[in-house]
Amino acid sequence: MAQVSSQPQKKATCKAALLNLDEASAGVLRDSFKQFRIAAVEVNTDDGRPFQEQKFDACVLRLEPGCEVLLEAGRNSPRNRHMIIYGISLPGQHLRQVSKYGINVMLTYPLERSAALKVVRSTHLLVLHEFRRYVRVPMITEVKLEAERSKYTATSVELSGGGMSMQATAKVSLGQPVELSFSLPQTKPISVAGVVSWIESNDGTVGVRFDPNDSRRSAVKAWIEDYLEL
Repeated sequence: MAQVSSQPQKKATCKAALLNLDEASAGVLRDSFKQFRIAAVEVNTDDGRPFQEQKFDACVLRLEPGCEVLLEAGRNSPRNRHMIIYGISLPGQHLRQVSKYGINVMLTYPLERSAALKVVRSTHLLVLHEFRRYVRVPMITEVKLEAERSKYTATSVELSGGGMSMQATAKVSLGQPVELSFSLPQTKPISVAGVVSWIESNDGTVGVRFDPNDSRRSAVKAWIEDYLEL
């Protein structure tokens, strides 16, 4: 009769795919992820086929022309659609063309070791699937903000079932009612009413609490529950 080992089984190592990165960037990220028990694997692909063949918990790629093919492949892969996406952008780069893919975290090229480590440290719990310790989901997408008939374009930073933080140049004040419109991966456009709950004047970050009486916010809550599903 075969014996069953009484030794505890080791949890499979979480993997982050480094897509088509130069060696300097890959080296910085390998070292950063390694500190949090995440294996960084270099992957070279033009069509995103590895997403159909392997399971990754995160991926990192440059947000350059043609990256949409890789983002599409990742978000449409049943086994990888919930992975955390780290995007590397050039200073001043416009991100509107990739907004719909739900980039979670932004890095700036060229990568600085201390900055990359800080970003990985702040988000590694999501990669490791320790969701219970993570209240908000980092999510970078374009947001249309309307306040007292004035319309602004903002960029989301973090999202929860109760509200959203964003980078915005909007002229708003605490307690002011607003209307937000945005899209999330694999959803129809979402609109929801909210109230400005905090403003960080130093970096232009604004926090909005969704109106608890607005039934439309249920779409946000449902998306988050699905996104964090193991």
